[in-house]
Amino acid sequence: MKTVITQQELAEADLRPYKEVWLTSALALADSDHKEDELCLWRSDLAFTHDMMSEGTHDQNLKGVWLVVDDIDNPDQVLEIENEVRDRLQVLGVEGEFYPAEVGDGHASTG
Repeated sequence: MKTVITQQELAEADLRPYKEVWLTSALALADSDHKEDELCLWRSDLAFTHDMMSEGTHDQNLKGVWLVVDDIDNPDQVLEIENEVRDRLQVLGVEGEFYPAEVGDGHASTG
């Protein structure tokens, strides 16, 4: 079963137990076979152990949390949530990589 939080719950959420933060649509959340509207926003630097890598089970053992997004295709909304997640992770002292499956450091401008 997926752990799901809303954008309103993010400000108080303890994200430390989670190794991944995913964005999802309500449709993808309701239909487990619907994967088009899911995006891995962040992955912890501590996501993989040597044992997990050697056993080939790293994808099965990652504890994730899903944030429901009204419109996952809206870059402004995704950027807003990305910034909120960045702020929350910084407060919690958790480090990781944004958009681990993509090149670059996400949608936020760094300059």
